[in-house]
Amino acid sequence: MDRRKFIGTALSGSAGACMAMTPLDTLGVIPVTWDKNDRRISVEGVVISPMEKENRYLSIWERYTEHSGLRRARYEFAYSSADFEDSFRVCYSEDNGRTWGAWKDLYSHTYERFGEHGQHERMLYYFTPDLYNPVHRNYIGTGIERIWKNGHQNAFAAYGQKGEIREVDHGYLCVRKEGSDDITTHLIKYEEGDDYNATDVLSDNYFNKNTGLAWKPWVMKNGDILVTTTPSISTCCRMLGIDAKEVFPSRPDTFGGLIVGRGTWNGAQYDLTFSRPVVISDLKSSRGVFEQVIAELNSGRIIVIFRGSNYRTESWNTRINPGTPGHKWFCYSDDGGKTFTEPVPWHYDNGEVIYSSATPSQFIRSSKNGKLYWFGNITDHRVEGNYPRYPFQMVEVDDTYGTAKRDTLTMIDTRREGESEFIQLTNFELLEDRETGDIECYLTKIGTLGRDAGQKWRGDAWRYHIHV
Repeated sequence: MDRRKFIGTALSGSAGACMAMTPLDTLGVIPVTWDKNDRRISVEGVVISPMEKENRYLSIWERYTEHSGLRRARYEFAYSSADFEDSFRVCYSEDNGRTWGAWKDLYSHTYERFGEHGQHERMLYYFTPDLYNPVHRNYIGTGIERIWKNGHQNAFAAYGQKGEIREVDHGYLCVRKEGSDDITTHLIKYEEGDDYNATDVLSDNYFNKNTGLAWKPWVMKNGDILVTTTPSISTCCRMLGIDAKEVFPSRPDTFGGLIVGRGTWNGAQYDLTFSRPVVISDLKSSRGVFEQVIAELNSGRIIVIFRGSNYRTESWNTRINPGTPGHKWFCYSDDGGKTFTEPVPWHYDNGEVIYSSATPSQFIRSSKNGKLYWFGNITDHRVEGNYPRYPFQMVEVDDTYGTAKRDTLTMIDTRREGESEFIQLTNFELLEDRETGDIECYLTKIGTLGRDAGQKWRGDAWRYHIHV
């Protein structure tokens, strides 16, 4: 199948204005199974931005700006390497994405160089609270501050050649009151430490405290919120009162633990209390607990699904054996988030385990049918580290136990004829269309042409409509 036949008029690209959408060819309806309620899920995909001529890609996703109405924001990020943005901008639509206004640059507010010679770099990601809490009438989100001492290029080289820690992250809780554009941010502090100080960013009591990525939050039925963060394994083991060398002797400083924060609104901000940390042995996952997603089930159970890894190279010291399977893992709490079970491979409701590469995933609960869906890569047993990054699938989650309902597994897209085996159908964002109730998925097919130096980061940006 010729991949280029699906490319039509671009929704956006390098132009200075964000234009109205022109209908494009679609993938067509992908055959799927029927779920238990005999409701068919169908998928249609369109290219919304063809790949750039340069060796880079655009990541595009949309959000509603308020809890009601049809006003949308479209965010566009440009990348020419892994995990480092070259640009970041936004435009707005008042008519649910039919027409768009001019682009507004955000990069100057999210990236800076600092230090005596400008040798260090600092970048802010996702400080855009857009998840509405109907109980307390505010919007929440999480932001990530990432710092590269001596710059990201040197850090990436040291990581690839020696397996050294690549960057240091801090997670923030972001809150915006209804009817206001003002955003308040608070460092997610699970241990004693200083807050950010622009004049002393590398202070040990800030730089090396409360580290870890903050992942997508969840609003509970009672108005409390849930956030996850990934401290180092050594930090989690210290808090657990155990020796990190007994759990993860290969790389105890890896940012690969899990702590869940539960926030209670006090009228001015969310007060966070934290769970007992969760760690996993390096005999099971060479990179620990990472890229966690959290949700509250209708039963009240809180579940966390995260990626593991069976990654092995000479530069990445690990105890994991060759042939160790790659999974998505999960754990759960039945005491409101105070303690979580030992992680086990995530599985279907028939007991079959789920194989998956070390890739991100997301939850979304449909307001159309009330069902909880999980999106991510479900593969066969042939998993090696981060690959394969296809197919891209969705599945309904059992709302009592947190297992995946096997007969609802739906393929959204997969590698196509002429596309590289290193294609990545992994980095994506979800949105529910308020007019149709469809789920929209925004995904850029990175690496479509392979991993050659001049083509590694090229790929088309797609939008999928999932009719549930």
